[in-house]
Amino acid sequence: MLINMLTYLAIVFSLLMFIEAEQRWHTSQIILSKLYDLQNDHFNALNKYLDLEVKRLEELKNYVNTVYEWRNHKKTNKDFLYNHLDVTRLMKQMHHHFFKIKDLIENKLSIEALKEIDEHKDLSGNHVLLAHLALRRLQIFYAIPASDMSAGRFNDRIIGDRMDACECYVMAKYCSKANDMYGVIEWAVETYYKWESDGQPKCVDSDILNFYIVSSSIYTGFDFMNLIHINRSTNLQKDTDKFLQYYHLIKNELFELDKKRALYIFEVYYYLEGRMCENEFRYLCQHGVSRTITKYSKCRYQTKNSFYRILMPFKEEDINNEPLIKIYHDVLYENEILRIKTMASENMRDAGILAAATGSTLNERSRSGQVYWINYYDAVEYFDSLNTRIETFTGFSTKTAELYQIVNYGLGGHYLPHHDPFQKGIVYENMELGNRLVTVLFYLTDVKNDGYTAFPKLNIVASTEKGAALVWHNLNIFNGELIDETLHGSCPLLKGNKWIMTKWLYEEGQYLSYDWKNK
Repeated sequence: MLINMLTYLAIVFSLLMFIEAEQRWHTSQIILSKLYDLQNDHFNALNKYLDLEVKRLEELKNYVNTVYEWRNHKKTNKDFLYNHLDVTRLMKQMHHHFFKIKDLIENKLSIEALKEIDEHKDLSGNHVLLAHLALRRLQIFYAIPASDMSAGRFNDRIIGDRMDACECYVMAKYCSKANDMYGVIEWAVETYYKWESDGQPKCVDSDILNFYIVSSSIYTGFDFMNLIHINRSTNLQKDTDKFLQYYHLIKNELFELDKKRALYIFEVYYYLEGRMCENEFRYLCQHGVSRTITKYSKCRYQTKNSFYRILMPFKEEDINNEPLIKIYHDVLYENEILRIKTMASENMRDAGILAAATGSTLNERSRSGQVYWINYYDAVEYFDSLNTRIETFTGFSTKTAELYQIVNYGLGGHYLPHHDPFQKGIVYENMELGNRLVTVLFYLTDVKNDGYTAFPKLNIVASTEKGAALVWHNLNIFNGELIDETLHGSCPLLKGNKWIMTKWLYEEGQYLSYDWKNK
């Protein structure tokens, strides 16, 4: 669950100082699940360290006792100082004692035990920050009050365990770091109520909590300053008075700062502001829409004129007629899904987008997940039969199709509304492929009540159903023009584990009624 995972992130970070890494832990569920393996690595290393430390201290104690006995014996026999040979022996023995004790104190074995933690899998403060910001974005998108989120619920659904005052305080802290003042006031007030009810735990700095409530109250206009002066700090009162006195002078600068820094938190959802279908996309993700079967929208067994499919027909369901959107149920088999996940699991990378102008890969702000492209040789070895299935139910060739792309979504994973990007100009084996004509999206997991594929201009969603393939045309097959209604997005993942695999079929190699090369 999201909140449980964030709790672990905070606990682990409090135990050790971690090294900055390139990979963002929260971007995919497969990466998040490895936190448990990382937890075991960390605690195994700590246990080994503690065992070695106990052994070292016991050995040091025994050795020092031996040295003390030797010293006491020498104190009773001071005549040896007149014997140069005995003095030399004393100096040698003291030298030996010094380095033996020094070696036991430095304890290189214990230090080496801590190094067993894989530095490439370590967490940093930045990773924890990003995870909390992802949780904050989810809160904003689904309009979840902090009181509900801290209780681990959304509407009538359980999304995690209850958050305590300490965890709410951390949320307020990270909102403050990102200048998200509306987030600060919401989580600071929630922290205060839980701090009171939880017996005022020491993890909450009352002075800082006071400052959060004062500054965010003034900034946002929501006055919760009746909650301040938790510890009657004189200095805090002076700071509050100064803030109130000079706030009007720096207000404009603060708002400009807010626009710059808060974008870091909200950049994903600011992208929606002012765009068509913003409200429709949010509504579909929050509520879903039940599909109604009509005379134009039906479920059927479909052979697609394939003799083989007479015995094993496709389970075809109409989602939309114009443009054409269909679901084919149970087209991926369990062994295939397992193989796909196994191939991808160790090779996932943060999602990016290919910049058409430069051909370089950029981080995609409107997308949060991890991807893996199945290479050509694995595709030939393992996916020939799946290609045949795709050709049968779409009626188009896969010989010029893009390689299979696997995506796993994690904490708040999403893909905001978009048209499948045109790839005109891509050349494969000296052939220009044209644009993406058809999208075939396979679901590798079930995700109940979450993770929909939403088409906001059509006001429909497709539920995530393991083994199914969602198919639609991006282009009009008569003239090659973009079908604008195919705008679609992957709803932010509030709970669960979502895997998908996508195959795009290009214009090249298809029997089309238009000349796409000269269009």
